[in-house]
Amino acid sequence: MSKKNIKADDDVYFLGAKEGDEKKPDSKRIWIILACCLVAIVVTLALIFGLGKEEPDYYFEPEMTKLVAIETPSKLEPLRKDTIKGYIEVLEETVNDVPLFVYVPHQAEMSLSVGRPDKTDPQIVFITQAADIRGDNLEIVGDFVLKGQQLSRGVAKTGFCAIIDGKISIGVSDETPLLQKAIDKGGYFFRQYPLVDDGVLVENNPKNKSIRRALAMRSGKVVMVESRSSESFHDFAQALIDIGVSDAIYLVGSGITFGWYYDKGHNKTEFGVEQEELPENTSYIVWRSK
Repeated sequence: MSKKNIKADDDVYFLGAKEGDEKKPDSKRIWIILACCLVAIVVTLALIFGLGKEEPDYYFEPEMTKLVAIETPSKLEPLRKDTIKGYIEVLEETVNDVPLFVYVPHQAEMSLSVGRPDKTDPQIVFITQAADIRGDNLEIVGDFVLKGQQLSRGVAKTGFCAIIDGKISIGVSDETPLLQKAIDKGGYFFRQYPLVDDGVLVENNPKNKSIRRALAMRSGKVVMVESRSSESFHDFAQALIDIGVSDAIYLVGSGITFGWYYDKGHNKTEFGVEQEELPENTSYIVWRSK
Protein backbone atom coordinates (compact mmCIF):
# COMPACT_ATOMS: atom_id res chain seq x y z
CA MET A 1 0.00 0.00 0.00
CA SER A 2 1.36 3.39 -0.97
CA LYS A 3 2.06 5.78 1.88
CA LYS A 4 0.03 8.48 0.16
CA ASN A 5 -3.14 6.44 0.73
CA ILE A 6 -2.57 6.12 4.49
CA LYS A 7 -4.23 8.85 6.60
CA ALA A 8 -4.06 9.54 10.36
CA ASP A 9 -7.10 8.72 12.56
CA ASP A 10 -7.55 12.35 13.62
CA ASP A 11 -7.68 13.79 10.10
CA VAL A 12 -10.87 15.70 9.20
CA TYR A 13 -12.65 14.92 5.95
CA PHE A 14 -15.11 17.14 4.08
CA LEU A 15 -17.63 15.79 1.60
CA GLY A 16 -16.96 16.99 -1.91
CA ALA A 17 -13.35 17.96 -1.18
CA LYS A 18 -10.72 17.09 -3.70
CA GLU A 19 -7.90 14.72 -2.85
CA GLY A 20 -5.20 16.67 -1.13
CA ASP A 21 -7.66 19.29 0.19
CA GLU A 22 -9.22 17.18 2.97
CA LYS A 23 -8.03 19.53 5.74
CA LYS A 24 -9.25 22.73 4.16
CA PRO A 25 -12.80 23.38 5.41
CA ASP A 26 -15.26 25.68 3.67
CA SER A 27 -14.52 29.17 5.09
CA LYS A 28 -18.10 30.36 4.54
CA ARG A 29 -19.46 27.47 6.59
CA ILE A 30 -17.06 28.28 9.44
CA TRP A 31 -18.13 31.92 9.52
CA ILE A 32 -21.78 30.86 9.71
CA ILE A 33 -21.06 28.54 12.63
CA LEU A 34 -19.09 31.25 14.46
CA ALA A 35 -21.88 33.78 13.91
CA CYS A 36 -24.48 31.40 15.36
CA CYS A 37 -22.30 30.77 18.41
CA LEU A 38 -21.84 34.50 18.94
CA VAL A 39 -25.60 35.13 18.79
CA ALA A 40 -26.23 32.35 21.32
CA ILE A 41 -23.66 33.84 23.71
CA VAL A 42 -25.15 37.33 23.45
CA VAL A 43 -28.69 36.07 24.12
CA THR A 44 -27.50 34.06 27.13
CA LEU A 45 -25.67 37.04 28.65
CA ALA A 46 -28.72 39.26 28.11
CA LEU A 47 -30.92 36.82 30.00
CA ILE A 48 -28.47 36.50 32.87
CA PHE A 49 -27.47 40.13 33.34
CA GLY A 50 -30.56 41.86 31.99
CA LEU A 51 -33.75 40.10 32.97
CA GLY A 52 -32.22 38.43 35.98
CA LYS A 53 -31.44 41.72 37.73
CA GLU A 54 -34.58 43.70 37.01
CA GLU A 55 -35.60 43.45 40.67
CA PRO A 56 -33.64 42.21 43.69
CA ASP A 57 -34.87 39.11 45.45
CA TYR A 58 -36.75 40.30 48.50
CA TYR A 59 -37.40 38.14 51.53
CA PHE A 60 -41.04 39.09 51.87
CA GLU A 61 -44.09 38.87 49.61
CA PRO A 62 -44.37 35.15 48.90
CA GLU A 63 -47.21 34.38 46.51
CA MET A 64 -50.50 33.91 48.30
CA THR A 65 -53.80 35.00 46.80
CA LYS A 66 -56.10 34.63 49.79
CA LEU A 67 -56.17 37.26 52.53
CA VAL A 68 -56.12 35.68 55.97
CA ALA A 69 -57.90 37.53 58.77
CA ILE A 70 -58.44 36.02 62.22
CA GLU A 71 -60.77 37.53 64.80
CA THR A 72 -59.18 37.09 68.23
CA PRO A 73 -60.54 38.32 71.57
CA SER A 74 -58.22 40.68 73.41
CA LYS A 75 -56.99 39.54 76.81
CA LEU A 76 -56.54 43.22 77.66
CA GLU A 77 -60.09 44.19 76.74
CA PRO A 78 -61.18 45.42 80.23
CA LEU A 79 -58.09 47.62 80.51
CA ARG A 80 -58.50 48.96 76.97
CA LYS A 81 -62.13 49.93 77.41
CA ASP A 82 -61.31 52.00 80.46
CA THR A 83 -58.03 53.64 79.49
CA ILE A 84 -57.22 53.33 75.75
CA LYS A 85 -58.63 56.04 73.51
CA GLY A 86 -56.96 55.08 70.22
CA TYR A 87 -58.54 52.75 67.69
CA ILE A 88 -58.67 51.94 63.97
CA GLU A 89 -61.75 52.58 61.88
CA VAL A 90 -62.04 50.11 59.00
CA LEU A 91 -63.85 51.15 55.83
CA GLU A 92 -64.72 48.74 53.01
CA GLU A 93 -64.65 50.36 49.59
CA THR A 94 -64.66 49.02 46.03
CA VAL A 95 -63.53 50.93 42.97
CA ASN A 96 -63.04 49.60 39.43
CA ASP A 97 -63.66 46.06 40.71
CA VAL A 98 -60.81 46.43 43.23
CA PRO A 99 -62.11 45.77 46.77
CA LEU A 100 -60.23 47.64 49.50
CA PHE A 101 -59.93 47.98 53.25
CA VAL A 102 -59.13 51.54 54.37
CA TYR A 103 -57.71 51.72 57.90
CA VAL A 104 -58.24 55.13 59.52
CA PRO A 105 -56.40 55.77 62.81
CA HIS A 106 -58.12 57.77 65.55
CA GLN A 107 -56.44 59.18 68.67
CA ALA A 108 -53.21 57.43 67.68
CA GLU A 109 -49.71 58.38 66.60
CA MET A 110 -47.34 56.60 64.24
CA SER A 111 -43.74 55.42 64.70
CA LEU A 112 -41.47 52.67 63.38
CA SER A 113 -40.14 49.54 65.02
CA VAL A 114 -37.46 47.00 64.13
CA GLY A 115 -38.47 43.61 65.43
CA ARG A 116 -42.05 42.61 66.08
CA PRO A 117 -43.77 44.86 68.65
CA ASP A 118 -45.04 43.40 71.89
CA LYS A 119 -48.48 41.88 71.36
CA THR A 120 -49.34 42.55 75.01
CA ASP A 121 -48.64 46.30 74.80
CA PRO A 122 -52.08 47.84 75.44
CA GLN A 123 -51.14 51.10 73.72
CA ILE A 124 -50.59 49.53 70.26
CA VAL A 125 -53.69 49.77 68.08
CA PHE A 126 -52.23 48.81 64.68
CA ILE A 127 -49.08 47.26 63.20
CA THR A 128 -48.02 46.07 59.76
CA GLN A 129 -44.67 45.54 58.08
CA ALA A 130 -42.96 48.57 56.55
CA ALA A 131 -39.71 48.26 54.57
CA ASP A 132 -38.62 45.36 52.34
CA ILE A 133 -35.68 43.13 53.18
CA ARG A 134 -33.25 41.69 50.67
CA GLY A 135 -33.27 37.94 50.16
CA ASP A 136 -29.49 37.62 49.94
CA ASN A 137 -28.25 39.43 53.07
CA LEU A 138 -31.54 40.08 54.94
CA GLU A 139 -30.71 43.79 55.23
CA ILE A 140 -33.33 46.56 55.09
CA VAL A 141 -33.70 47.93 51.57
CA GLY A 142 -32.95 51.65 51.36
CA ASP A 143 -32.62 54.45 53.91
CA PHE A 144 -34.04 53.59 57.31
CA VAL A 145 -33.89 55.78 60.42
CA LEU A 146 -35.09 54.64 63.84
CA LYS A 147 -35.27 57.29 66.57
CA GLY A 148 -32.56 59.33 64.86
CA GLN A 149 -30.24 56.38 64.20
CA GLN A 150 -29.66 55.49 60.54
CA LEU A 151 -29.72 51.70 60.32
CA SER A 152 -29.63 51.38 56.53
CA ARG A 153 -28.61 53.51 53.53
CA GLY A 154 -29.51 53.56 49.86
CA VAL A 155 -32.08 54.78 47.36
CA ALA A 156 -33.20 51.52 45.79
CA LYS A 157 -36.73 52.93 45.99
CA THR A 158 -37.62 56.59 45.68
CA GLY A 159 -40.78 56.56 47.80
CA PHE A 160 -40.33 57.64 51.41
CA CYS A 161 -42.08 58.30 54.68
CA ALA A 162 -40.63 60.65 57.31
CA ILE A 163 -41.98 61.03 60.86
CA ILE A 164 -40.54 64.10 62.56
CA ASP A 165 -41.94 65.68 65.72
CA GLY A 166 -45.15 63.75 65.19
CA LYS A 167 -45.65 65.01 61.63
CA ILE A 168 -45.91 62.38 58.87
CA SER A 169 -44.63 63.21 55.38
CA ILE A 170 -45.13 60.89 52.37
CA GLY A 171 -43.35 61.67 49.11
CA VAL A 172 -41.16 60.65 46.19
CA SER A 173 -37.54 61.82 45.86
CA ASP A 174 -34.03 60.47 45.36
CA GLU A 175 -32.79 63.14 47.75
CA THR A 176 -34.87 64.78 50.45
CA PRO A 177 -33.77 67.00 53.35
CA LEU A 178 -36.25 65.11 55.52
CA LEU A 179 -33.78 62.20 55.79
CA GLN A 180 -31.16 64.30 57.56
CA LYS A 181 -33.84 66.13 59.52
CA ALA A 182 -35.16 62.80 60.82
CA ILE A 183 -31.64 61.95 61.97
CA ASP A 184 -31.10 65.33 63.61
CA LYS A 185 -34.49 65.42 65.33
CA GLY A 186 -34.56 61.82 66.56
CA GLY A 187 -37.31 60.90 64.10
CA TYR A 188 -38.11 58.05 61.73
CA PHE A 189 -37.61 57.49 58.00
CA PHE A 190 -37.95 54.58 55.57
CA ARG A 191 -38.16 53.97 51.83
CA GLN A 192 -40.55 51.91 49.74
CA TYR A 193 -41.97 51.76 46.23
CA PRO A 194 -43.77 55.00 45.30
CA LEU A 195 -47.37 54.45 44.23
CA VAL A 196 -48.96 57.91 43.93
CA ASP A 197 -47.13 61.23 43.71
CA ASP A 198 -49.28 64.37 43.99
CA GLY A 199 -52.23 62.56 42.45
CA VAL A 200 -50.22 60.94 39.65
CA LEU A 201 -49.79 57.18 39.34
CA VAL A 202 -46.19 55.94 39.58
CA GLU A 203 -45.33 52.80 37.60
CA ASN A 204 -43.19 50.08 39.19
CA ASN A 205 -41.27 47.18 37.67
CA PRO A 206 -42.79 44.19 39.52
CA LYS A 207 -45.64 42.84 37.39
CA ASN A 208 -46.96 40.04 39.60
CA LYS A 209 -50.24 40.16 41.51
CA SER A 210 -50.50 39.97 45.29
CA ILE A 211 -52.34 41.41 48.27
CA ARG A 212 -51.18 45.04 48.27
CA ARG A 213 -50.81 47.52 51.13
CA ALA A 214 -50.07 51.23 51.14
CA LEU A 215 -49.44 54.11 53.48
CA ALA A 216 -51.37 56.97 51.96
CA MET A 217 -52.50 60.57 52.34
CA ARG A 218 -56.25 61.00 51.78
CA SER A 219 -58.01 64.29 52.30
CA GLY A 220 -55.06 65.47 54.36
CA LYS A 221 -55.18 62.45 56.69
CA VAL A 222 -52.80 59.49 56.82
CA VAL A 223 -54.48 56.12 56.23
CA MET A 224 -53.44 52.55 55.45
CA VAL A 225 -55.06 50.86 52.45
CA GLU A 226 -55.13 47.14 51.74
CA SER A 227 -56.50 45.28 48.73
CA ARG A 228 -58.89 42.44 49.52
CA SER A 229 -57.85 40.59 46.36
CA SER A 230 -54.56 40.06 44.55
CA GLU A 231 -53.78 43.09 42.40
CA SER A 232 -50.95 44.39 40.24
CA PHE A 233 -49.04 47.48 41.32
CA HIS A 234 -50.66 49.46 38.51
CA ASP A 235 -54.26 48.52 39.32
CA PHE A 236 -53.73 49.04 43.05
CA ALA A 237 -52.17 52.48 42.54
CA GLN A 238 -55.00 53.47 40.21
CA ALA A 239 -57.55 52.36 42.79
CA LEU A 240 -55.82 54.56 45.38
CA ILE A 241 -56.14 57.57 43.09
CA ASP A 242 -59.80 56.76 42.41
CA ILE A 243 -60.65 56.83 46.14
CA GLY A 244 -59.02 60.24 46.54
CA VAL A 245 -55.45 59.43 47.61
CA SER A 246 -52.99 62.23 46.78
CA ASP A 247 -49.74 60.51 47.84
CA ALA A 248 -48.92 56.92 48.67
CA ILE A 249 -46.02 54.54 49.15
CA TYR A 250 -46.05 50.79 49.34
CA LEU A 251 -45.98 48.65 52.48
CA VAL A 252 -44.97 45.00 52.57
CA GLY A 253 -47.83 43.05 51.00
CA SER A 254 -48.89 39.41 50.45
CA GLY A 255 -51.58 37.46 52.23
CA ILE A 256 -49.30 36.10 54.93
CA THR A 257 -47.69 39.34 56.16
CA PHE A 258 -48.65 39.48 59.83
CA GLY A 259 -50.23 42.36 61.72
CA TRP A 260 -53.18 43.35 63.87
CA TYR A 261 -55.50 46.21 64.77
CA TYR A 262 -58.09 47.19 67.38
CA ASP A 263 -61.42 48.65 66.30
CA LYS A 264 -63.56 51.16 68.18
CA GLY A 265 -65.18 48.38 70.22
CA HIS A 266 -61.70 47.28 71.32
CA ASN A 267 -61.95 44.04 69.38
CA LYS A 268 -58.66 42.75 68.03
CA THR A 269 -58.25 41.44 64.49
CA GLU A 270 -55.06 39.72 63.36
CA PHE A 271 -54.29 39.34 59.66
CA GLY A 272 -51.76 37.23 57.82
CA VAL A 273 -49.75 34.41 59.37
CA GLU A 274 -47.69 34.83 62.52
CA GLN A 275 -44.35 33.27 61.63
CA GLU A 276 -42.15 32.23 64.53
CA GLU A 277 -38.85 33.08 62.85
CA LEU A 278 -38.36 36.34 60.97
CA PRO A 279 -35.17 38.28 60.18
CA GLU A 280 -33.97 40.58 62.94
CA ASN A 281 -34.32 43.53 60.53
CA THR A 282 -38.04 43.06 60.00
CA SER A 283 -39.57 46.53 60.38
CA TYR A 284 -43.09 47.69 61.23
CA ILE A 285 -45.17 50.82 61.24
CA VAL A 286 -46.78 51.07 64.66
CA TRP A 287 -49.76 53.18 65.68
CA ARG A 288 -50.08 53.76 69.44
CA SER A 289 -52.92 55.29 71.35
CA LYS A 290 -52.28 58.86 72.44
